[in-house]
Amino acid sequence: MYSMKTSTASTIDLIILGILLDRPMNAYELACLIDEKQVGRFLKISTPAIYKSCKRLHKSGFLDARTAKEAENPRKTIYNVNKRGKERFFALMEHFSSNITPFFLDFNAFLWNIERAGKRRGLRMLERLHGELSNLNAWIIEHEKEQEMNLSFPAKAIVKQYRMTIATLLKWCEETVEDYKQTP
Repeated sequence: MYSMKTSTASTIDLIILGILLDRPMNAYELACLIDEKQVGRFLKISTPAIYKSCKRLHKSGFLDARTAKEAENPRKTIYNVNKRGKERFFALMEHFSSNITPFFLDFNAFLWNIERAGKRRGLRMLERLHGELSNLNAWIIEHEKEQEMNLSFPAKAIVKQYRMTIATLLKWCEETVEDYKQTP
């Protein structure tokens, strides 16, 4: 079994290995699938990270690769999860199901400094944050309803988690705006 001690745990690796367990594909197909499924809205992953991780996973011995050329298209490297990659996949699954780390919200850096912005500007920024959270809340509710039947169990669970988290953040933000209005 692959040990977590010999390498850092990567959510991107877990996503890539999981998708490639379903079927071999190239990095471009992976990126398109991740984009199509809007995975980037819920998990931190980018197209450049996908390409970089595929190469690194192959170099580390977790993916087999073969080069294919179709008609006049450029050569493509097709990746496939090997036995060692499957072990890495399950080691990452174990790791992420049993190691909860604190999470950080980037807007807390703004909040930490709000008193330095001045009352009017700070209030405007808090109201803008509330607007952003409201838009995100509307998007997630619409997305959840649109995709209700088409989402897999994991996708439904993640969307529900985000919906509930965003609703809580929205309520927190409403209270924070009111509290800030009361500060001297």
